[in-house]
Amino acid sequence: MAWRGSLLVCSPLECESPGEMLTSMEKAKAEGADLVELRIDSVSFSHFSMAEMLIKKRTLPSIVSYRFSPTALN
Repeated sequence: MAWRGSLLVCSPLECESPGEMLTSMEKAKAEGADLVELRIDSVSFSHFSMAEMLIKKRTLPSIVSYRFSPTALN
C-alpha cells in the first residue's frame, strides 16, 4: 500500500462474477487504488468456494462487504 500522506484510495467493486471482480481489481490497481471494497452482494456465486477463491486471488488489500437490500426479499 502506498501512503500518500494520510490518504489511501479505496475503490468499491460491484461485479456479477468472481472473474469480473478480479479483472476490475486489476484495473483499480492500475489506476492507483490502494485497496478495494469487494461488494459480494452483487456477485453471483454458484458455490462458497468461489468466494474463497476470489479472496485468495486478490491483488490488493480488501474490505469484504455484503450490503443487505430489503428489495431482495421480494
